[in-house]
Amino acid sequence: MRARHKRWAAPFLAEHPELVKESLPLDSAFYAQSPLYLEIGAGKGDFVIQMASRGGHWLALERDVSISGLLAKKVLAAALPNVVLMSVDFDEVATTLKEGAFAGIYLNFSDPWPKKKHWKRRLTSEPRLRAMMRLLAKDGAIYVKTDNDSLYAFTQDEAVKAGLKIIQKDDNYALNEATDAMTEYEKNFREAGLPIHRLVLTRGE
Repeated sequence: MRARHKRWAAPFLAEHPELVKESLPLDSAFYAQSPLYLEIGAGKGDFVIQMASRGGHWLALERDVSISGLLAKKVLAAALPNVVLMSVDFDEVATTLKEGAFAGIYLNFSDPWPKKKHWKRRLTSEPRLRAMMRLLAKDGAIYVKTDNDSLYAFTQDEAVKAGLKIIQKDDNYALNEATDAMTEYEKNFREAGLPIHRLVLTRGE
């Protein structure tokens, strides 16, 4: 679901370079911290704010400027210095981020692009999963949550093509509050009684 255009969002993001980065050069101080985590498609920030409040250093990617503005406001209100935001599409920065930097990459309820002719746009397509694998630390993992049956099956097939190993597959995932957090979408889906699917992917070698 697209957010209504918020005219204040782009100027607000520009006013907060301490949080919002246009790029992360390989010599950025961000990479000197550990552990590092990446959320792709951070939305309004419910997940990353909960997780960052427990520790680690987080990069949140959200391509929609209006939603990025809402996310930035929440992060600033929560006073979380361990979160960095980039208002970009993953494809724009995938090759610029540091190889092997991230202990965990999180994809929460990505756009399922339900029409078959649009499947190449899915975030879990083979080329994008290969790009994510490049960013994973040796013992890192990609965590995928979705309510969409088609995307769930598609992701498993694409993960194998990409050379990833499926180490956990859960058709009806019960939230582990110690290691995970709910997004706004997930909360709504669970309240409606819909099953949540979850995959954990690691390097295949």
